[in-house]
Amino acid sequence: MAFAGLSSSIRLNSLRLAGNRLAPQTACYSRLPNVRAFSSVLRHSTRRKGAIQVVVLGVRSYTKPTSQSQAVASSTSVGDTTTPESASSAVGADQVAALVEVPPPDSSSAADILPDFVDTAISHLPPALQYGDLAALGLASWTPAGLIRWSLEIINVATGLPWFWTIVAGSIFWKAILVPLSVQGLRNSARLLPLQPKIKEFQDEMAKLRVSGDKLALQRHALKMRKTYNDAGVNMGMSALIPIVQIPITLGMFFGVKAMCALPVVQMTYSGLSILPDLTVPDPYMVLPILLCAAVNAQISIGAAELNLTERPEMGHIMNGLRLLSGVGIFVMNSFPSGLLVALVTTSFATTLQSLAFQYPPIRKALDIPSVPAHLRGKLPSIKSSFMYVIERWQAKVAEAKAQAKQPRRR
Repeated sequence: MAFAGLSSSIRLNSLRLAGNRLAPQTACYSRLPNVRAFSSVLRHSTRRKGAIQVVVLGVRSYTKPTSQSQAVASSTSVGDTTTPESASSAVGADQVAALVEVPPPDSSSAADILPDFVDTAISHLPPALQYGDLAALGLASWTPAGLIRWSLEIINVATGLPWFWTIVAGSIFWKAILVPLSVQGLRNSARLLPLQPKIKEFQDEMAKLRVSGDKLALQRHALKMRKTYNDAGVNMGMSALIPIVQIPITLGMFFGVKAMCALPVVQMTYSGLSILPDLTVPDPYMVLPILLCAAVNAQISIGAAELNLTERPEMGHIMNGLRLLSGVGIFVMNSFPSGLLVALVTTSFATTLQSLAFQYPPIRKALDIPSVPAHLRGKLPSIKSSFMYVIERWQAKVAEAKAQAKQPRRR
C-alpha cells in the first residue's frame, strides 16, 4: 500500500538493489553469474546547437557487455536524432543516465579535441570502487580477513583516499582497536616483574606436588598462587584473552590484504603514489622490505624493556634470533606484493611508536601502568652472546645424550 502512489516505471528490482546497498554487504546478492560489481562508464560526445552534449551512463557492468548497454551506446551516436529522454528510458534498472551540458568552446579546434581528451583521460583509469564490490568478488565475509577487507572498502568509499593511504589508514585503525588490550597486557607484565622470584618458587613447588600426586595440597597451592596474583592486581584472564584477539586480527590483516592484491581488484593497480604506482606487484626497489626489517628490529629493541630477562635470559637470545631472521627475510618479503608490505610496515612502525609512548612516565601514569624499576628493565644481549649461548646449549644437549646412551638399559 505504501508504494501505490509510485510510478509504474520503478521496478521492484531497483528497490531491492537500493535496499541491499544500505545494508552491510559481506556477500553478493546478485542472481547473475560471474558478476563483477565494478562501476564502468560509457562515454559518448556529440555536438548539438552550439554546445557539446556528453552522455555519461553509470552502469553495473558484468564480465560480458549486455546487448542493452550496446543499444543505448549506439542510440547516442553522432547525428542521431534520439532525444535524451528516449536514451535514458532505454537504460535498464541498474543503469543511470546523466546528461551533462558543457558550455560551448571558444574555438572549433577545442570542440574537436575535448571529446577525445575526456575519453582518453577516463579510459586509462579504473572506475572507483563502489560499496559492495568486494562482496561481489567474494572478498568480504565474516572471517577476520573478510571483515578487514570490508573495513578497507568502507574507508576507501567513504573518504575517497587513494589505495596506498587506504591501506595505511586501515592498518592504523585495526592497531588502534588493539590498544586497550596492549595497555592491559603492559599492566600485568609490569605488576608481575617484582613478583618473579616468588612466582618461580610457586612453580617449583607446584611441580613437586604434581609428582607426589597430592591433589588437596595442589589445590591449596593453586589458591595461594591466585591470591598472590589478585593482591598484585594482575588479571590473568585478560592475559589469556589478549593473544586470542590479537592473533586473528594480525593474521586477518596479512591474508586479507594479500588476497586483495592477488585477486583482480583493479583499483589497487593505481595506488595514488607516484613512486609506488602499483600495489599488486612487488616493490622493484626493495625499499619496503628494508623498512619492514628496520621496523621489526626497532620494535624488538624497544619492547625488550618490558621483558624479564633477569629470570628468563633465554628470551633475550630468542629476540636476537628474530632480529637475524628479519634481516634474512628481506629477500623472502621482496616477493610479497607492495600493498601487503605497506600494511606490515605501517603496523610495525605503529607498534614501535606505541611502545615508545608507553615508556613515557606521564603516559604510564595516566594509563595506570606501573613503572618498571631500572634494575628490572630488560636489555638485549649482544649477538655474540647469543651465538655462545646456542653453542653451550647444544654442547649440553650432546653431553646429556651421550650420558644417557652409556647408562645400561633396564630389562
